[in-house]
Amino acid sequence: MEVVKMKSEPVLPWMRRPVDVTNFEERTLEAVPCLDPRLKVALQKMSISSLFPVQLAVWQETIGPGCFERDLCINSPTGSGKTLAYALPIVQMLSNRAVKFLRALVVLPTRDLALQVKEVFSAIAPAVGLSVGLAVGQSSIADEISDLVKRPKLEAGICYDPEDHFQDLQSAVDILVATPGRLMDHINTTKGFTLEHLCYLVVDETDRMLREAYQAWLLTVLQLTRSNYESHFRCGNTFNHSIFGSLKTIRRCGVERGFKDKPYPRLVKMV
Repeated sequence: MEVVKMKSEPVLPWMRRPVDVTNFEERTLEAVPCLDPRLKVALQKMSISSLFPVQLAVWQETIGPGCFERDLCINSPTGSGKTLAYALPIVQMLSNRAVKFLRALVVLPTRDLALQVKEVFSAIAPAVGLSVGLAVGQSSIADEISDLVKRPKLEAGICYDPEDHFQDLQSAVDILVATPGRLMDHINTTKGFTLEHLCYLVVDETDRMLREAYQAWLLTVLQLTRSNYESHFRCGNTFNHSIFGSLKTIRRCGVERGFKDKPYPRLVKMV
């Protein structure tokens, strides 16, 4: 009798027990636990009176018992509200920040998608005092730099040390929506642009993003954001093209949770 060997799919262990979104029902904003009243008003101005199942599921995993202690992989049909599903908890989690740093990065494959996501963030983030930036090549890189990096005011007639001036550069945004190419431009050439304070990383349209090289942007971001945690990081150079090239996901509607207690940015993987 011939035994047919089934080909095993490379699935991450934490993706094997997803939270089924279909078990959640739409819920009015008044019934959403811990929702900041300022965000509730912002959502109502967007004519949103309730959260869809995927949005409620992600909210439970991030603001609820999960408290962003793990990475998330979110898979839901187009039009189900995935963008707001990750935008809302990120904005709420950053609403209490005391100092402005770039703390959330959302990367998308195309300019049009990035503009749509930026529009969602811009509709809710100002309500809690957060600024949203865009880096997609829609304007000149000089204009983008002026929007992303805040330069100190210099008094006329005083000689300044260029090195001291560089150290005084600060982020002008809390959240950045970008395409990979433009993101790499700023990482490589923009003085004062840093990811050292990044808390949340969102990779939207993940399958498409990982299929294409995009100047190895993901490896660069991971290296930059983990540079301050070398004492905690024991994986060496495990992130390489072969791993990401073989990554596959379970095609079902759900929210999948990663491991806890990771010092580097929370990864919200959008399929």
